[in-house]
Amino acid sequence: MPRSKRQNLFVIFAFPEQHNRPGTRYYAQDATITDIRTKAAKFYSFEDAKEFAEQNNLELTATRYIGQESFSESEL
Repeated sequence: MPRSKRQNLFVIFAFPEQHNRPGTRYYAQDATITDIRTKAAKFYSFEDAKEFAEQNNLELTATRYIGQESFSESEL
């Protein structure tokens, strides 16, 4: 059975990452907080994620930060 292709994308974590365990929270496209990975706002570059944060007045801190997640095709 062929493996699903995965893609590393940038996301904004609302709280410290739990490494794909329950409790990981992200910012969605409407700048609300979600714990559903598929609803996380996804960006192809760090700069795009940073611009989103600035446009939505999300101050990046040690607990609210830009990081990368690996998503399968079905999660995109």
